[in-house]
Amino acid sequence: MTPQLSRRDALRVTGGVAAAALAGCVGGFAGGESDDEPPENAGELGVPAETFTVKVTSRPFPEFKPQVVHVSPGTRVEWVVETGRHNVTGYHEDNHPPHRTTPQAAAWGSDLMTGPGSSYTHTFETEGVYDYVDTQQVCVSHEIAGNVGRVVVGWPEPADEPALAEPQPDLPSQVANALAQFNEQTRPVLEDGPE
Repeated sequence: MTPQLSRRDALRVTGGVAAAALAGCVGGFAGGESDDEPPENAGELGVPAETFTVKVTSRPFPEFKPQVVHVSPGTRVEWVVETGRHNVTGYHEDNHPPHRTTPQAAAWGSDLMTGPGSSYTHTFETEGVYDYVDTQQVCVSHEIAGNVGRVVVGWPEPADEPALAEPQPDLPSQVANALAQFNEQTRPVLEDGPE
């Protein structure tokens, strides 16, 4: 039997996803604007970073911070656990369907990260849009709670990206809602291209 979210939990998760979306998915570097340092907003959509760290937390609910990051091809992204137990699993037909990602990319994902300071890194060589999920289950599946994220690599053509299609109807509703919001954020940035 699949655990059901209470109305309060569903609103809390939806509110967290909306807050992250409205926050502009800020994260990454805290540097200045000199030639030697990346821009302060590196990693936001439209400002690809050369390296990036995503925080993973369980409080008040499972969440990747930020949920959407933009990096250059060849960038190493690191996920670091702040609270709880998590993993990072790319949505890919070979390891966690049904959502699709860049077709030429191989499946990727971490083992269980068992507590604060645990980490996983993945280098994104191929331009594309990569969605991922935390598949851990504690009181409720972190996926059902909507703990998903996106890495945009380079400036791929939006029409060629399966991840930018409408979310599949068999995804948990919180995931489908989050991916639809990610698409609303990502598509216009990629369509406008680099400045």
